[in-house]
Amino acid sequence: MSKTLKVAAFRAEADHLFRLANVDYHACVGAHELDNWRAVAGRVLAEVEHCECKRATPYDLAQFRKAVEAVKERITQAVERGQAKAANDSRFSG
Repeated sequence: MSKTLKVAAFRAEADHLFRLANVDYHACVGAHELDNWRAVAGRVLAEVEHCECKRATPYDLAQFRKAVEAVKERITQAVERGQAKAANDSRFSG
């Protein structure tokens, strides 16, 4: 089921997704932080992925699609990075 947003809210959601993918993701230090980020990003993505905006320009729609894809890519990277960090952490904590 899709949710219809006003243009300003639609753009804000795209900005939020880009911030998740390009700022918040890179702030994660350990495997636990990456797991938390992944959970939050997954919830946000599920909430906004199917949003629509009847008055959005083609540019707005393209930016929104790029933002959704950026978060999906980061989620995949977070899994890989989290596994590597967890392996590294266990190697040094023993």
